[in-house]
Formats: sequence, C-alpha cells, structure tokens
Amino acid sequence: MKNFTLDEWIEWQCKLHSTNMDFNLSRIKKVAARLNVLQTKSTVFTVAGTNGKGSTVTILESILVENEYNVGSYTSPHLIEFNERIKINKIPVKTKEICDAFEIIEDARGEISLTYFEFSTLAAFIIFNKKNLDVIILEVGLGGRLDAVNIIDPDISIITNIGLDHTAILGDDPEKIAYEKSGIMRRNKHVIVGYNNPHKSIRKKSEDIGSYLNIINEEYSYKVKSSKSWLFSNSKKSEIEYENPGIIGNIQINNAATAIQAIDCCEKIVIDYEKTNTGLRKSFILGRFQVLNTSPLTILDMAHNEQSIQNLLDNLKKYYPQKDFHAVFGILKDKNVDKILTMLKRKFKSWHISNSDNERALNVNELKKNNFFISENTNVYDNIEDAYNGAKSKIENKNDIIVVFGSSYTVAPVINMTG
Repeated sequence: MKNFTLDEWIEWQCKLHSTNMDFNLSRIKKVAARLNVLQTKSTVFTVAGTNGKGSTVTILESILVENEYNVGSYTSPHLIEFNERIKINKIPVKTKEICDAFEIIEDARGEISLTYFEFSTLAAFIIFNKKNLDVIILEVGLGGRLDAVNIIDPDISIITNIGLDHTAILGDDPEKIAYEKSGIMRRNKHVIVGYNNPHKSIRKKSEDIGSYLNIINEEYSYKVKSSKSWLFSNSKKSEIEYENPGIIGNIQINNAATAIQAIDCCEKIVIDYEKTNTGLRKSFILGRFQVLNTSPLTILDMAHNEQSIQNLLDNLKKYYPQKDFHAVFGILKDKNVDKILTMLKRKFKSWHISNSDNERALNVNELKKNNFFISENTNVYDNIEDAYNGAKSKIENKNDIIVVFGSSYTVAPVINMTG
C-alpha cells in the first residue's frame, strides 16, 4: 500500500472495519501498544463536550503557540482537507507524513481491524511522537469515555458543556451523556468544566477518582468589560483584562476563560500576558460564526444541535440587529430536526434547503416534507452550491445576510466556492 494516496487510504479505511464507529478501546489499545505511542513526555490536554470543543482547542493552541511552546493538536471533523485534523503549531501536517503513519499502522495492526477514526488517531500519535512537542491537545470525537483519544492519559481534562447530540449513540439522558464525557478525567489531575452547575455524574466521577474540579463561576470566572475586552479571575488571580478572541461569538469568551484556567492549572506552563493577548487575537477556526466579506455578507456556522443553534441565533441578534437573513441549510439524519426547526420559525426571510455530500445527510426530499416549511419561503436544491447561488439570487436588499448552517457538510462547499 506504499503507493496509496491519502484519499485511497481513507477510502480503504472506511471499508476495513464492519462499522464506522466501534466504541471498544481494546483493539486500538493493542495496536497503540505495538506502536509504543501510549506514553508521552508532552503535557496532554484532552477536550470533551457537546459544543465548543473545537473553538476551545483552537484558543488554547493559539495562546500556547504564541507563548513559544511546541504544540500538536488533533481535532475532528475536518472541513476542507483531512490534514486539518493533525497540526503542529497550528499548521496542518504534510500529506506524506500522514500516509507514512498509515503505513506504519497497517504493518503493526496484523489481524486487528480499526475504524477510520482509530486509524486517524493513531496516525496523530505517531506523528506527535516524532516531534519535540511540549504540549499535545486532543479533541474527543464523540462522547469521551470510549473515544479513541482517551487511550492517552491527559494531564488536564476539559469539559466544555453538555447538551443533547448523537442521542442514538449517547442516549437522551443528560446525566448519562455527562457520565460519558467524564470518562476523560484522571485521578489526582485537574478537570476544567466550562459550564455552570455541572451534572451530578461529573461531580460523582470526580469524587470517586479524586480529580480536582475547576468549575466556571466557582473556581474561575469571567466578565465582559467592553466590545473588545473581558476580565478573567480565579482563586489565585484577581481580575486580568484580556482582549476578545479572534473567533466571534458570545460563547467564545467563555471558551477563552476555560482555556486560560486549564493553562493556569498546569505547573509546567507559564504564559506571558502580551503573548497571551496575541494568541487570543489570532485564534481562528473555520465554520464557527465565520464572516465572509462577500456581497451579500455571508456567515458560516456549523451549528447542528439545539444548543449551537441557540448560540447562532444569539450571535445574529447581537452582531447584526435589524438585519434580514436568508438560510442555506442542510442537516444530518441523526439530529432532532423538529426541535431545531421550531427554534428557527420566522427567523429567516427565505430558506434554501439542499442535499449535502454525505451519506449521513437527511435527504432534501425528506427535509422539505417537514411541516415547518409550509409557512416558510422555501426553495429546494440538489446541492449546497446551487442553494447558495439560489440564496444570492433572491436577495433584493444589499444589507441582507446569507447564513449557511446545519452541518460541516453544509458549510464546506461554500468555503470552497468563496475561496
């Protein structure tokens, strides 16, 4: 397989295992042991949560890189290229490094089959082991306790929030979901919780294993000072004024405070105030309330569950009051479409709904049958590109805004279109 391209590797991996997801860490642990990647001298941050994981990773990564630490990050999903998942100092690794890592995994796994995500995770660990990294940041793919990244013991665990998503896998009981997320905690290690009043299962897990909980508005907090700055404080530090993160949105200051508290709990890491502000300012992530200076203005947001949809609506109201919006929308089958659409009633001047290029997507012919669209100005398309162009053609007021959202598969084609 030495001549496989990256696309060929990924296509082959998707067919190798009997299912796309298999929450059983025994197989990946065995292969990881053969590869000798279960231990690392780097400081490890592992980030779980329903929403905000990617943004928190990005802010944490940006702060640490500006403070001159060598940082490896592993995130998912990617939007444009697979390489986005594995970065060294914010730069995606080269395709050859990934293919070489896949070859090493293939030689080592023997009779053990692995999922696509497990292959990707092991590839990240192999690449990180070859670099002289001070810090590794791992984003949980789904859940926490049985996610592939959890085979590596974190020094600091971060739980951004808990909401209902992936209910077919994680269930619809918030306490059970919180229990799965709490699986990234480790004995005698700090856990940063980025939301108020954490679930009982998180507190109980922490008590059972003896971890140190750092809960927002208990052990640390933030206050918005102005449109450009905010104040951070914890039990060790009185109020410190920081610049707003480069990622736009109300929730991003919450994520920034969580990232700074995580760093503050790590004795090996010391950060400079000015460099930290630079890191905050430079933080950027594709598809999270990303504003394109197109004509008309376009906002890209991967909002795909009730919690993230509410954040999107709050941001539209805050940053673009009194504007009219046009929706370009596609969503995956496993989402609570009825609840999401109920939240969006009469929020958009027109709707442009479409298929997206993924087998998990809800077919637009099914989506358009939803009673929600009877009373909305709805247009139906076969692909996202046509939906976006359709939205542009319907706009009569130059101040109107197009909002592209519903999944990463909805956002990605528009990023490709607009460069």
